[in-house]
Amino acid sequence: MRGWQAAYSDILPHDFLAGLSIDAREVAWRTMLDSDEDGATPSWLAERDGRPIGFLAAGPPRDADVEGPAAELYALYVLPEAWRGGAGSALLAVAVDHWRALGVSRLVLWVLEMNERARAFYEAQAWLPDGAGQPLDLGGFVTTEVRYRLELGSRAGTPNRARSSATP
Repeated sequence: MRGWQAAYSDILPHDFLAGLSIDAREVAWRTMLDSDEDGATPSWLAERDGRPIGFLAAGPPRDADVEGPAAELYALYVLPEAWRGGAGSALLAVAVDHWRALGVSRLVLWVLEMNERARAFYEAQAWLPDGAGQPLDLGGFVTTEVRYRLELGSRAGTPNRARSSATP
């Protein structure tokens, strides 16, 4: 939750961010993780010194116009105090390796259009906007998301290979 609040502090209204419920997000994530008996929606956790500092969740693409075989990264968050320490890159690399090994040829993700820091991060990892956009209503505040795509047809689309303690 703190990663979300810090990432969007200059983008989303303060009242909205302050009103986010950790309990509600925990229930949503536990439900998703507990229902993933077939491994279709894997998630990875980055740890430092035995303490969780970030996570990535992925699964089937939600958009009908994404040609398969494909997967979508649903969320990638790292605690603010661990930003720029390699956890995000490592999580992304582990997820890319996972989907590539399963024969997926493209990955997509959605990011807030105004989130320049996140967009620069993804672009540095060889992700590119694919031209798709959509409005996102966050309880009365409407913003825009843009979709990014990473083609996995060759090793050229492989993000930074740095490793950390990101584990499946």
